[in-house]
Amino acid sequence: MADNSRAINRVFTRGVMTDLITRGSSDVYNNVVRRYVSDPESKTHGQIISEIYQCLGGEHRNEYYYMNTLLNRLLCGNKHNVNTTTALSQVRIGQHIADFVLLNGEGLVYEIKSDLDNYDRLFDQIRDYYKAFSMVAVLADAEEHDKLERMLTGFGDMGEAVGIYELTERNTINWVRGREPKHFDDYLDHRCLFQILHKREYESVVLKAFRELPQVAPVFHYRACLEQFMRIPIKRAQDMAIQELRKRNKISRAVFEGIQPEWRSTVYFAGLSGKWPQFQELLQTKYTEARS
Repeated sequence: MADNSRAINRVFTRGVMTDLITRGSSDVYNNVVRRYVSDPESKTHGQIISEIYQCLGGEHRNEYYYMNTLLNRLLCGNKHNVNTTTALSQVRIGQHIADFVLLNGEGLVYEIKSDLDNYDRLFDQIRDYYKAFSMVAVLADAEEHDKLERMLTGFGDMGEAVGIYELTERNTINWVRGREPKHFDDYLDHRCLFQILHKREYESVVLKAFRELPQVAPVFHYRACLEQFMRIPIKRAQDMAIQELRKRNKISRAVFEGIQPEWRSTVYFAGLSGKWPQFQELLQTKYTEARS
């Protein structure tokens, strides 16, 4: 099952999307079509993508499926939308990679535990996430709820603050049975927060806080900016960093909602919204073996 899941998962990547746009063909895509789609030449690429995605939802609910479900649910709803909210994926915080970070007035890290994941590193992952953000939640299969709650209870005050959300058998996110995350600031760390920022972002924070950048040789610029950043009270530094991070992944709601739902994570996180009209044309055409 793991091998099949990896094969399907590779369809929903920047590389495959780019190949399909530029060449009208992708070996990865064609191999998955032959394995999982019956009578593909009678269907459009859009219909085929939907069938492949249904395979993920039925048998191979991997990280992409969880992340895409979360993105669709959060940024197409009434509570959040892409005009006011930014989502980031694969954000390095300390020694770990945060799967999904939602940025609105504050930051919320979602640790995704898909059907193919284990929980061995959960304590260390959560502890690192709290070094940069004050709220953390775990999204997991509904059947894992009780196990997850027991584990988090064993993590002390930190674990009690972590939220729990479930992906149900119907492939929807259950917010009701879960629990909301609480603020936890005990581990906030200037250095971890600073390391998330790009150069233009941390320079913007330093300029706002001190009205000028450090006057040092270029080789010492990063360290000097970090030293200035560490002089800002940690909660203010966090707020200022989040405001900068929110400027990433900007896309209009009209464009976002016009993207085929199965592809939204790929397009959004890879910054491919400008190429979506070209890809949409391909999705409306019939699949032919000649594209192989």
